[in-house]
Amino acid sequence: MNLTNKNNKLYWYILILLSLFILVLFTRNQIYTLQENLDEKNNKEVSLLSKRNELDKLNEIKIKVEEKNSWIDNYINSIKEDELLSYIYSKVEEDNLKYTDWISTIRSLNIKEWKINELWFYESLVTLSIRVPNEERMNKLLDFFVKEDSKYKFFIDSFSYPKNSSSIDSSYNITIPLKIFYK
Repeated sequence: MNLTNKNNKLYWYILILLSLFILVLFTRNQIYTLQENLDEKNNKEVSLLSKRNELDKLNEIKIKVEEKNSWIDNYINSIKEDELLSYIYSKVEEDNLKYTDWISTIRSLNIKEWKINELWFYESLVTLSIRVPNEERMNKLLDFFVKEDSKYKFFIDSFSYPKNSSSIDSSYNITIPLKIFYK
């Protein structure tokens, strides 16, 4: 009986080993597939993290650009030529009423062709030729054009004026190139 019992145990061991072998044989593809899926999931998570970081960086850039655009929008006006000319003439007339000792005289006021610049803004050059009685009035006029809270915001790329050597006439004939951006 002892021999039978040993044989039975051997049969049971063989049966268990055979079952395990069959189990591994049928489930190995499932195990490989599971491992592939886990690897793919890990790769996707790494890729997702990378994409989220990139999106965060792009959102930061977007916020910075929007902030700069809001700053730039302060310098971009909707412009009507007649209102612009009237604006400049009214400032000169206002100064002439304030200072009656010597008046400023606009000699010419030209608006050059509107065009799109290299930054894709519309721009134009307004050239003002004017006779001012002295440097103080000239400086006030220049300050008016570049003042931040004014209706139109002009940029003066370059400006020069001749110094009069005559002590009798201290007036200046100046030409002011005023660049303006608009929408």
